Amino acid sequence: MKLRGIFILVLSLSVGLSATLACAQERVKLQTIEEFDRDGKPVPLSKATTDLLSYIEKTLTIHFQIQRVPWKRAMSNALKEDLVLMGMSINKDRLDKYLFSDAINANGNWLVTRCDSRFPFDNLQDLKGKLIGIVAATSAGDAFDGQIGKLFNVENDIGAGISRLQKLMAKRMAALVWHDNVDAPLKLENGINLSYTRRGLSNTTGDPKPFCVLPKPISIVSNHFAMRISPANRQLLDRINQAMAKGRKEGAIPSTVATILN
Repeated sequence: MKLRGIFILVLSLSVGLSATLACAQERVKLQTIEEFDRDGKPVPLSKATTDLLSYIEKTLTIHFQIQRVPWKRAMSNALKEDLVLMGMSINKDRLDKYLFSDAINANGNWLVTRCDSRFPFDNLQDLKGKLIGIVAATSAGDAFDGQIGKLFNVENDIGAGISRLQKLMAKRMAALVWHDNVDAPLKLENGINLSYTRRGLSNTTGDPKPFCVLPKPISIVSNHFAMRISPANRQLLDRINQAMAKGRKEGAIPSTVATILN
């Protein structure tokens, strides 16, 4: 009985200590863009993203309460309460409303077309009069954003890759803006085509590889953690900066250009 009593006491102390440590963790709300597959099932965060968040949590003794929501809603939510946005690129308008961390990663903004209707792209003038698909509330850089509704028009999509490709296949637009690694358009092209064709979806191009990624990106942008402007939020983002710098120095998380969000 004595041993049983000691065991129960030790177990109780252990449970109590765990609860105390859990309570001691700073809880931080974090929202990032939601993604769904063609069956409406949520697409999980990439391993690179979860590894990054786990490292920051461990280093700063915080706990991220992660929510995946439409990006436009996430941006609106972050202006109403102190939550962290993950994956925000910087433009002039956003600098008036949000604070930004150092870069999480760097993405290219690539144009995806049907291969049977691809067009040359060297600069934004090549998009004149075209309809381009973008994910609602995302940015492809100030130069591109500034020409929307002037040089070309956009079709606002939800953040679901396969459904966007289906719209392109149906010739709903001339091209899609797709965010991916800064230096791997051919790898992106192969991945997009594999993801699409293995689902047995409609292909009216007459080519087993229906989609082409144009070789020059619209822009290369960095993505960041962001919060509404306040001194306390600046302090939290500075702590996140320190954690990311430490992780990259140790080799625990990838360099800025070596990772993408999803």
